[in-house]
Amino acid sequence: MELFDLVKIIFEQNEKYENLKNYDKVKHNFMLNRFMSIQYPIQAQMFNSLGISSIGVSDSWRRVGRQYKKTPGWIFTKLKKNQKNIKTYSPSPEALHLFLQVNQIGEREYKEALVFNPELVVESLKCIEKQLSSSGAKE
Repeated sequence: MELFDLVKIIFEQNEKYENLKNYDKVKHNFMLNRFMSIQYPIQAQMFNSLGISSIGVSDSWRRVGRQYKKTPGWIFTKLKKNQKNIKTYSPSPEALHLFLQVNQIGEREYKEALVFNPELVVESLKCIEKQLSSSGAKE
């Protein structure tokens, strides 16, 4: 049985849930708890405690699911399909090395900075490259 088959059974087909194998309840317990945490975060966190039976958690979510006539829309979260086209900027190795030294950061922190504030990082790197090229032309 697939995950969304189980979700449909929990919300729409109560009689089929009675004949469901315990293996299917345990198999999809994590994702079921994750889906239900969208609407019921406090209850889902309580079910995350170690030592709680996965079958009991699935049965509890089924009791919650009885109040719905069909699968609710909040189960199906949407993904962002239109992501921005991120332009990559590759500085010269000398400029990158100097940037890392000046800011006292490593490659990982540099990549994180590119995610959180790419304009500032690229502007700083271009400035360093400009200074390196102008100092190299005078020599």
